[in-house]
Amino acid sequence: MRRASLLLLLLSSSMSVVLQLPAAGADRQDSAALLAFKAAAVGGNGALASWNASAEPCSWEGVRCNRHQRVVELSLEYHGLAGTLSPAIGNLSFLRTLNLSLNELHGDIPASLGRLRRLRTLHLNGNTFSGELPGNLTSCTSLQYLVLGSNDLTGRIPAELGDKLTRLQELGLDDNSFTGFVPASLGNLTSLQVLNLRINMLEGTLPQELGSNMPQLLSLDISFNNLHGALPSSLYNLSSLQYFDVGNNKLHGSIPADIGQKFPQLRNFVLLNNSFGGEIPSSLSNLTNVSVLELSENGFSGLVPRDLGRLNDLQGLILDHNMLEAADTEGWEFITSLANCSQLQLLFLGDNNFTGQLPISIVNLSRTLQFLYLDGNRISGSIPSDIGNLVGLQVLRLRNNYISGVIPESIGKMRNLIEVSLYNNSLSGHIPSSVGNLTELTTLLTHSNNLEGPIP
Repeated sequence: MRRASLLLLLLSSSMSVVLQLPAAGADRQDSAALLAFKAAAVGGNGALASWNASAEPCSWEGVRCNRHQRVVELSLEYHGLAGTLSPAIGNLSFLRTLNLSLNELHGDIPASLGRLRRLRTLHLNGNTFSGELPGNLTSCTSLQYLVLGSNDLTGRIPAELGDKLTRLQELGLDDNSFTGFVPASLGNLTSLQVLNLRINMLEGTLPQELGSNMPQLLSLDISFNNLHGALPSSLYNLSSLQYFDVGNNKLHGSIPADIGQKFPQLRNFVLLNNSFGGEIPSSLSNLTNVSVLELSENGFSGLVPRDLGRLNDLQGLILDHNMLEAADTEGWEFITSLANCSQLQLLFLGDNNFTGQLPISIVNLSRTLQFLYLDGNRISGSIPSDIGNLVGLQVLRLRNNYISGVIPESIGKMRNLIEVSLYNNSLSGHIPSSVGNLTELTTLLTHSNNLEGPIP
């Protein structure tokens, strides 16, 4: 019995040694892969000085290991790396996080990354990687965050991406040179929260599948592409959406009348520089979380909804370069309503069809207002005498209108003013001496009026 127990003990010890041997070999594999990475990455502002063969890789800067001493994370964000990404990185078979963002790495993204089946986070944004997105990245089926923005990547977005990477929560391919269509397969990413494809050369129409089964999507940004056609109705099913930006494309259509019920969480709604038209729905006033509403450079017509002041968090209302209307009898009510928006900073209403007298209630807008653009309309009447209440204003543009009367003395209270553009109106009288109080002023344009007297 004693001999049997001794035999079992010896066998147990032998098995322990055998089991440990592959781990030791795997450690060496990780070390070799990291040293190859160091050799190719170069630079690093001395950050990789601790990386040498005489020390354990788990103690190296930017490296984190699991309890078995296998490398699970390599994070060297903003470390001045200026070389290439070694294909040997694909040998880090236990890697879960690779974050090399905000460096100066260049060259292709190695296809060997497709071997990292445990990889959950891949951040390579803010480098100068070029070439096409490796198709076999779709083999990294554990990926949750794929962020490759601000590089020089080209080619098409792989159609298989949406079919294989079904765990993705963030897909960032922005600020590259991707071409072709937006893959319909992206609609399969049911866990996706952030989709960022802005600043590329994508074309065609948006697929109906996009948004049809993406209940967790919080941010959609496809701005600055060459997309055309109407927005698919499926996008308006994204009830969790907070950020919606399709600006600077060739899209058309109208805003649904019931949009106020579609996006209860919406904060930013951006459609600028497209060919949208029709009226701005009054239900927009129900989107009480909106902070930025940017509909400029389209073909919107009719009246501005009178109850926009219900948007208590509104910081930017940008409606310039449309065909919106107002007159003495109707249309200016929204200005009175906006006095409730205590955080308003931007109010852009230039180049529309606004007529009639500028409402006196404009002087009740928030003191946080910094930019007020009413240029390029057919506004008449005088500048309200209490315009100086807008003490936070930095830029005031009333040029190219039919405004008459005098420049109010109260303008001297607006000590943050940098630019005042009043030219091409019918202003008369003197330039008030209080203009001399505007110590930040760099631009004062008053030509093509009926002003007289000395310059203060």
